[in-house]
Amino acid sequence: MKVELSFVLIGTTHTGNIGAAARAMKTMGYSSLRLVDTCSHRTDEAKARASGADDVLLSAQRYERLEEAVADCHAVIGTSARPRNLAVPMLSSRELADTLNTLAANAESVLRVALVFGRERSGLNNQELDRCTHLVQIPVNPDFSSLNLGSAVQVLAYECSTGLHALRDTTLEAKPALPSDGAAMERLFEHLQQVMLQSGFLDPDNPKHLMRRLRQYFERNRPDEIEMNVWRGFLSSVQRPVSGAHDNEVNPDPSE
Repeated sequence: MKVELSFVLIGTTHTGNIGAAARAMKTMGYSSLRLVDTCSHRTDEAKARASGADDVLLSAQRYERLEEAVADCHAVIGTSARPRNLAVPMLSSRELADTLNTLAANAESVLRVALVFGRERSGLNNQELDRCTHLVQIPVNPDFSSLNLGSAVQVLAYECSTGLHALRDTTLEAKPALPSDGAAMERLFEHLQQVMLQSGFLDPDNPKHLMRRLRQYFERNRPDEIEMNVWRGFLSSVQRPVSGAHDNEVNPDPSE
């Protein structure tokens, strides 16, 4: 089982930090850099701080929103400088690779993972944290917890590089499917909110609180492809008029 790791920077304001992140990534063998609403990464300062990792820096992909940057990912690991009162699991940097190995162990194909780093001063906002399946925290001196973005990338890149390992098949038993990716999860949340509004269960004037709780639940329990089809099929059936006695559909298309 292979783990494909992408490093996602959000709202970076200092171009040199992007270069430093690229250098840290390449040092540990990683090359997928994704930038969300950051400053330019093609400046002389960024190239200087990259110190030869120009290929990683200049091939970085740019996005306007986090959900676009992680749409193809099965796991989204958000970095946090402090404990958060959220339902998603909080990992230490040392636990990160073990968790990814566990996620990858029972999957048949590539596990795509996003490591998300927030703004230099404020980190990730609540909406961005809601899109994370896990959080990770680097243990630091509580009396001086300031950690440069490039240094944070270096620490987590090192932990992943040394901790991730190739997993050999030890059984002929069928393996469970991968968790759904970010794009499929966003479609589920849109469909779920639509049905809840149509049924009157969700208050249209105040939908955010309940939807956030549901998002947190599903993010820490991401359904696989088969389970996603069940959920989408169920939601589609709720939207259909109850004339079902004359319907011949046995397995409605869950993408409707």
